Amino acid sequence: MPNLKLFHFDIPTWGNYGDKALFPVVRDAFRVMGTGGSAASGSSGQSVGEVDFTSAAALRREVDMALVERINSSADAVVIGGGGLFLQDTNPNRLSGWQWKISAEALDAIEVPLIVYALGDNRFPGQPEFDELMRTHVSQVLDQSVFFGLRNTGSIETMSRFLGIEENGMGESSNSRTDSIRFQPCPTTIAGLLYEPLLGRRPDPSQKVLAIQMLVHPRQEAAGYDAEVIHRATIEAARTLVAKGWTILSVPFHPDDAEVSRQLVAEVPEIEEVRLYGSDVGFFAGFDLFATIPYVLGGRGHAQMIPFGVGSIPISLDLHAKLGYFAHDIGHPEFVVPVGQEGMTAESAGADSDGTGVSGDAVSGDVARRVQALAQGIVDTIEHAYAQGNDLQDDLASTRQKLFDITAENHADIHDTLRPASGTGRQGTDAESSGVGVGVGVGADVGHFPADAGSPGADVDLRTGSDIRAEEFHLAAVAEAEEFSTAQTRELSKIRREHKQKLDNAATQRKDLEADRKNLRHDLNQKEAQLEQQSAELAAQTTELDARTAEKNRHAGEAAGLRKRLEKSDTQLRSVTDRTATAEAKVLIDKTAHGLAWRARRIKRAFKR
Repeated sequence: MPNLKLFHFDIPTWGNYGDKALFPVVRDAFRVMGTGGSAASGSSGQSVGEVDFTSAAALRREVDMALVERINSSADAVVIGGGGLFLQDTNPNRLSGWQWKISAEALDAIEVPLIVYALGDNRFPGQPEFDELMRTHVSQVLDQSVFFGLRNTGSIETMSRFLGIEENGMGESSNSRTDSIRFQPCPTTIAGLLYEPLLGRRPDPSQKVLAIQMLVHPRQEAAGYDAEVIHRATIEAARTLVAKGWTILSVPFHPDDAEVSRQLVAEVPEIEEVRLYGSDVGFFAGFDLFATIPYVLGGRGHAQMIPFGVGSIPISLDLHAKLGYFAHDIGHPEFVVPVGQEGMTAESAGADSDGTGVSGDAVSGDVARRVQALAQGIVDTIEHAYAQGNDLQDDLASTRQKLFDITAENHADIHDTLRPASGTGRQGTDAESSGVGVGVGVGADVGHFPADAGSPGADVDLRTGSDIRAEEFHLAAVAEAEEFSTAQTRELSKIRREHKQKLDNAATQRKDLEADRKNLRHDLNQKEAQLEQQSAELAAQTTELDARTAEKNRHAGEAAGLRKRLEKSDTQLRSVTDRTATAEAKVLIDKTAHGLAWRARRIKRAFKR
């Protein structure tokens, strides 16, 4: 019987190879580290003892009180993780604000201590800051934890800042609270030291063999990453490397990677695809594969960590902060190829080029220039790693051993803190007595460093092939049920989203119609007011017109009277005129007759003389 019984909140899946591989390795890390031996001993040198898991549950499903009761009655502690669980838009919920879907009430009802194991800040570029619900909930998790370990120092920094915890200058948190944050590497990074079939295996760095996993996620596109340029540059880099004698495999981790993988194989026929997602692929398949591949180019976190864990040299594109965190922690930030503007200029790509670079003929214009620059940067980084392959591999093997030793020390501290006694409720949460609050960095002295880097230490019971097959059978059974349930949940969620979208559209349409109605009512009121004003103006104008018409009629009457008077006057004038003319004619006649008479008398007098 194990003397430490654990319950595990995990993500049983076959859709994402990183998650599929991670959670069995978490359990196996506890099993290996809990079997005693020098590498798995605490500072006191006492054996840690046997550890095993009583059961597990999907952390994305809501935790109810019935499950809490089962945990309290059967487990000494609860393991949460690992993985990038600090993310709000995957498994969104208002119970916790992050991926572990448990209410504050259910969390408080868990009576056994929590072990938060190798989690990471997984917030994508451009996403909003984590909210207050998540801050409060994660703080409660911290308060109930005997160990709170994050998988990289970058996450320790961001989460410490988010939770208001001071750092101790070693990349770890340190204050008076019992929720100090520790550095706990992802156990996939030490897989080569946990499994017997991997022990002693090492890919040959002199071989030009490269595996590629690549995808620019829609979240990254939303943040401004140019998927077209990055995917095209990956293909052009692969084409160039094949021309230089490299053997390349495409290793999609997730169904979302399939399209880029299809393009790689279609455009560079020499590339072979080895699919790692799906129900027919066991969790150990990737470890077994990467143990034969000396170089890996990836865009996912576990496309770095899993290859590293079995001796590969991991090179990544700078698509997420976590990729840079890991490269920094293993001492090789140059393994991350920039994909922003600084990574897409000719200057950034040409420094180490040998002149036989990427042609970029497949595209044109500005896109072609950026594709060519990024592709050349990828090629140069891979060839630079190849040029120092043996030294790099030795250095990474030493780093991997340090991560193993840090993990062993953490497990010893966890065991010493718990002092297992099933059913005793919350126990061993005094960080001062246990030393759990003391941080250990990658470069710190962790006590045990085996002389032979790459060896887990004496008397450590590694996981065997039969253990691996048993875990794969368990995972396949659980994952099948979970994937079926998840598919149903996704379909239901899709229906709900579509229904909600319809309701939202209807609500929006209603608001628009109400707004239109309000605008029309406003316009109508304005028109009515204008009409009333115009009617008043028209009435006033009508009154004025009537007055003017009356005045016009009066003037017309006066004009008619004046015309009659004028006509009468004309008649009188004509009468007067006629009389005057007759009189004047008579006077003229009289004058003429008088003149003629006068003249006749003169003539008569003249004749008389």
